[in-house]
Amino acid sequence: MEQPNLEAYNSAFNDKVHFWGRLSVAIMFFISFSIPSYLTFIQGYGVDTAIMVQALIFVAGFVGIIWVIEPVSYFPVLGPIGTYMSFVSGNIGNMRMPVVGSVQNALQVEAGSKKAEMAAVFGLFSSTLVNLAILLVVIIGGTAIVRALPPAILSAFSYAVPGIIGAMIVTFGSKMSLKNIIITVILGLVIIQAIKYIGMASPSLGKLLNIGQVGVAAVFAIAFAVFMANKENK
Repeated sequence: MEQPNLEAYNSAFNDKVHFWGRLSVAIMFFISFSIPSYLTFIQGYGVDTAIMVQALIFVAGFVGIIWVIEPVSYFPVLGPIGTYMSFVSGNIGNMRMPVVGSVQNALQVEAGSKKAEMAAVFGLFSSTLVNLAILLVVIIGGTAIVRALPPAILSAFSYAVPGIIGAMIVTFGSKMSLKNIIITVILGLVIIQAIKYIGMASPSLGKLLNIGQVGVAAVFAIAFAVFMANKENK
């Protein structure tokens, strides 16, 4: 992009992108908290503060690192417009990024360029539109289907979360050597037993660690992964 056009892009377009992007994220933030706030402060369906803290510790321990990694790693591909759009619509890693990559490859644009940024915008718009259409059909039709299912099949949905976690373990575990898998399993068992004994000595601390044990395991897993990576690079 020529220098005059680049200056015009930054002044007439990019500045407005950040204005409307921040405003859109702020509106989505307000809408997201509007219903819980209404139920809590107006209807009086308050949630125990201890439960909220426990849930926050669990979620932060499980995906907290992603809150930092995703914006930094996705921004060079998505650009400012795509970043705002993606974090409002969600499903970035498993839905938005593959679509953006396919559009950019099809148009043969240089990664990180303004053309790639514009290609990402149209790819994200198409992906979000299709996603919303499919969700609308699933929500309307899915409710009727679930109601028609017999109790024996409905009870099988209780295994959905373990099944997803098991698939994730197989996916990541298949990329590890047998030695590292054994070390990881042993490390996880040691962490679980350590939390158990800490709970016997200090029930309050043990309860806190038990809720956040996923986060504790994640910290040890990240430290172990960094250690093994440095060891293999030497």
